[in-house]
Amino acid sequence: MNISIISSITLLIFISFCVTPKKMHIFEIIFIWLVVWLLMHPLSWIIYVNLTWIKVSTKIGDFWTYALDRLILFPLLIVLFFEASLRFNQKAAKCIILFVAILTLMLNEYVLLRMGVLHEVKWNIVSSFIEKSFILLVTYFLWMKFRKKFI
Repeated sequence: MNISIISSITLLIFISFCVTPKKMHIFEIIFIWLVVWLLMHPLSWIIYVNLTWIKVSTKIGDFWTYALDRLILFPLLIVLFFEASLRFNQKAAKCIILFVAILTLMLNEYVLLRMGVLHEVKWNIVSSFIEKSFILLVTYFLWMKFRKKFI
């Protein structure tokens, strides 16, 4: 049941992403996607496995739900928020968009906790905020450097 909910949400967001006009180049999207993967997987597994703040469910359906969320939905949300940040020129608007992105990513993790895909051990909202903001801000910084250099 969890995998059908997450895959439906992911598919709807992915379709809406594909049909909307974009200001980003395809290489930027691929760059952001790969940076998110490279930052997120080691960091989340250090937090989840080594520090045991959160446990991933051992059920195969829940594990694939988590994998789908981390491999597709998480980077897709970040790309969507970065695309939205390109539509504004004010720094305050960009900061608000990045803050909303962090809150959305935290909400995504909270929903996975409540669905039973992840199991709470020592999870708290501050650590989730730090993890999500680190991933988002480092990705944003690297994307801006990439954008200045190549685009």
